[in-house]
Amino acid sequence: MFFRYAFYCCFLVAIPVAAFAETPLTEQVKNLIRTVQELQEIVQNQQKEIASLQQSTQTSLTEPKPVSTPFPSTTKQQALSLRGKWNPDMGVVVDTVLKIDTPKADEEGADRLSVRELELVFGSNVDPFSRMDVALSFSDFEDSGVEEAYLTHFGLPWDITTRIGRFKPKIGKALAKHRDSLDTVDEPLVIARYFGVEGLSKSGVDFVKLLDLPLESTHEVSFGILEGGNGEDGSVFGESRRRPTAVAHLKNFFDFSDVSTGELGISYMTGASNSDSDFNVKIGGMDLTLLHHFNANQNMKFQSEFFYVDRGDAFTSWGTYAVLDFRLNSLWAAGIRLDKVELVGNPADNPENSDRGYTAYLTFYQSEFARWRAQISRFELSDGSEDNQLMLQGVFAIGEHKHKLQ
Repeated sequence: MFFRYAFYCCFLVAIPVAAFAETPLTEQVKNLIRTVQELQEIVQNQQKEIASLQQSTQTSLTEPKPVSTPFPSTTKQQALSLRGKWNPDMGVVVDTVLKIDTPKADEEGADRLSVRELELVFGSNVDPFSRMDVALSFSDFEDSGVEEAYLTHFGLPWDITTRIGRFKPKIGKALAKHRDSLDTVDEPLVIARYFGVEGLSKSGVDFVKLLDLPLESTHEVSFGILEGGNGEDGSVFGESRRRPTAVAHLKNFFDFSDVSTGELGISYMTGASNSDSDFNVKIGGMDLTLLHHFNANQNMKFQSEFFYVDRGDAFTSWGTYAVLDFRLNSLWAAGIRLDKVELVGNPADNPENSDRGYTAYLTFYQSEFARWRAQISRFELSDGSEDNQLMLQGVFAIGEHKHKLQ
């Protein structure tokens, strides 16, 4: 009997003990343990993601890919503050050239070391929707003047950007650049003979729109109305500035791969050949640029442009150039340029009526703000003469400048 009562007592004691084991406090402890385990898993996953991002960032720094969108983003410009309203960005760019050529005529800059151009550059955001840029040009053998002074506005409907003032038109490649941004010391012959030795800088207004097309590429269209006339020593338009010039350009940028890109542009210009005509000069153009990166410091670029000129008479002319540039490393680059341009005028006076050029150059990039270049050129002119040139160039920049020497 004693053992039977003892068994019943043990059984009755075990029941509340088992019940107490499943109290809410025990459940809370289990839930807390489960939560800690889940947090540990989340932290481990985040650490893996951080390690992956660090590895991809290091890879991109050592082997940077070409920028897939070569055009500025207007949305970023709209978000700019007024920080530069009272303190604009300022810079100075000095372009010095030693030129030695075979003709001994006392031409500008011939057989002498000269400051070919000194640019004073100012730029600032006027407000969150617009920016002003000014470039004043000085030289020891050319007249000083305003090279560019324009307002860029980003707030038009349909994401259209407009410029108003004096600027270089968005036509082709070389025509839209300053001389310190070219791959060679001088402009291609077709630019110098048709539009002027420094290209075109004209007052007017233009509009730029990025096209949203369902293609694996970037497209930009621009249209503008400029004052008439040529640049210095240009020949395609007349001298009257009252007759306007209309310009249009379509730019197409393609990513062929992570290391190869291409750009194809189509241009059109129309203006007047004299003060009595109106839009009788028609110019069609095409430009092609191919860029391939071997690594972060080595690349190869091919650039070419073609212009066809119809001045409304029985004679037309055309000109072209091609540049092949090799970036050997972070400091050195070398390249060649070939030129051919038919001169504007009556070819009956000279059946050849064209200038040809052969150029080779070597560039040393001392830094982003200093560059040295040596160039030799041979020009076969339409009058049968030849011009052999040796040019040594040093370009230096201080302060802020929108087209650095990189």
